[in-house]
Amino acid sequence: MTTLSRRANRAARMATASGRALPDFVIIGAPKCGTTSLFSYLCSHPLVLHSTTKEVHFVDRERNFERGERWYRAWFPPTATLERTAEDHGAERAICGEATPNYLSHPDAAERLHGVVPDAKLIVLLREPGARAWSQYRWSTRWSDEPLDFLAALEAEPERLPDRFALMRTSEGRDDLITYGYAMRGRYAEQLEWWLDRYSAEQLLILRSEDLFAEPAATYARACSFLDLPAMGEPAFAVENQGTGDPDMDPAARAWLDDYFAEPNRRLAELTADRPDGVITWP
Repeated sequence: MTTLSRRANRAARMATASGRALPDFVIIGAPKCGTTSLFSYLCSHPLVLHSTTKEVHFVDRERNFERGERWYRAWFPPTATLERTAEDHGAERAICGEATPNYLSHPDAAERLHGVVPDAKLIVLLREPGARAWSQYRWSTRWSDEPLDFLAALEAEPERLPDRFALMRTSEGRDDLITYGYAMRGRYAEQLEWWLDRYSAEQLLILRSEDLFAEPAATYARACSFLDLPAMGEPAFAVENQGTGDPDMDPAARAWLDDYFAEPNRRLAELTADRPDGVITWP
């Protein structure tokens, strides 16, 4: 698609925004945890329509959020299309959604999203945080100018990212956190607390990435049940956005991560202890 045609498409979507839906569900994180795969699986369901792009970046980018609800609606299908889809399949309703994994770690995203879609259902995929950090580091060494080895990069985080998640509020800080926040973004409990302060526990489904990778059909079924979607076949369960085969992690870095995440993982287990979707822990 040419730049001119993309602009024309955006203009057309904006012109019809008032007749478009807002998302029924949003996959809010975490990065490098399989969100692309899960979103693809869900969008294969006959009663699920998706945003024009997987990652809309509405509430994690100030410029987009300032454009308002109409701008957000422009990324989703017309309500008439949802109604027709439901009718074609003899169902009461069809739904739509998006997946922007950076939402989870933005300190203002929960409040912003709740102000626009307070009744939406949210899905979170969480991967063992050390493995997630290693995957992000490998991505950074492929696509950015990361000059440090993994252990050195982990030890440099406090100096590189002194303002922690507040960095997400500026474009430069967001880029630094996305690139260099290897360990920080695995502190899941404090990020989830922002969302549970705004959304009820029943609106949030927390899944382990390891379960998605090992048992995709069962995990997909859990997500469909959460979204009140009837069973209508299964996708192929191809792994999307897969890495290129990461080498083994340096044992010294693994030991550093185990020590670093001992307390954050304890907090996560405590936070999820009474949830119907199960406590989130890793052996």
